[in-house]
Amino acid sequence: MPAWFEVTVIVAFAIGAVFFFAKYRETAAALHESERMKMRLSNDLNRYKDVSRLRALRDALLGTRPLPTDDEGNEHLLLRDGDLQLHHLILRRESNRVNDEDESTYTKNGEQIRLEEFE
Repeated sequence: MPAWFEVTVIVAFAIGAVFFFAKYRETAAALHESERMKMRLSNDLNRYKDVSRLRALRDALLGTRPLPTDDEGNEHLLLRDGDLQLHHLILRRESNRVNDEDESTYTKNGEQIRLEEFE
């Protein structure tokens, strides 16, 4: 086989390999971008899947119909979370004027916790 033919075949295979690896990298990059977008959209959907439950909570708290009230004046609300587990919320509606000098707190598990929104 003549030397010029061998060189031509080698050059042709080298050019083909360059095009093959370029196409491979382009396809790999497209697949990576597709996976990234799928994860991002999935996370967005997970973030907003509780909107209907949040609307139900808003309507229960701000609606015209009162929530069931016990003898101590606490209101009771049953609400399902994203995993469809049922939670019993006990609410006590009370409002106090907030001054800049006063410390605003809420009660969680029997202890007073300072509101971080005012810091």
